Amino acid sequence: MSKISNQKTNSKSRRITIGPITRLEGEAKIEIFLDKKGNVEDTYFQIVELRGFEKFCEGRPVEELPRITSRICGVCSGAHHIAACKALDGVYGVNPPSAGKKLRELFYCAHSLHSHLAHVFALAAPDLVLGFNAPKEKRNIFGVIEKLGLELGKKVLIARGYAQKIQAIIGGSQVHATG
Repeated sequence: MSKISNQKTNSKSRRITIGPITRLEGEAKIEIFLDKKGNVEDTYFQIVELRGFEKFCEGRPVEELPRITSRICGVCSGAHHIAACKALDGVYGVNPPSAGKKLRELFYCAHSLHSHLAHVFALAAPDLVLGFNAPKEKRNIFGVIEKLGLELGKKVLIARGYAQKIQAIIGGSQVHATG
């Protein structure tokens, strides 16, 4: 549950902090700075966790980076893998053949389906379907399934499974692509 604090930062402005924000893959906070009239002066959205993958990748052979960066996140590993592959294209100055580009696009489409289903159903749906005023112990994926039905939950898992199979065929693994 997010807490909202309202702190004065100096005589001219106030700071409103909303956090932790947990309905995402990790935690974040939002800071809003108001002027003395109460108008928004500045805002910051901060991801407050440090995974350290940037430092871990320093000095590694660039060919290892698609395999390493795909392990940053289990939900969005496909996006990290594709980004690293495209970075390698730039490093080596290559333009993948049309078939390679299409395979990457198909892989990324499967990743998007897999990632969005997880995000919407597990992270956003508790608030969207059950509402912010639902009891805390109900505002989770089990509460969503209870409200929308087990059949929908099964369909979501089946669709995610298809997306993972496509990722495995193209990327070598359902999660954390290797190819």
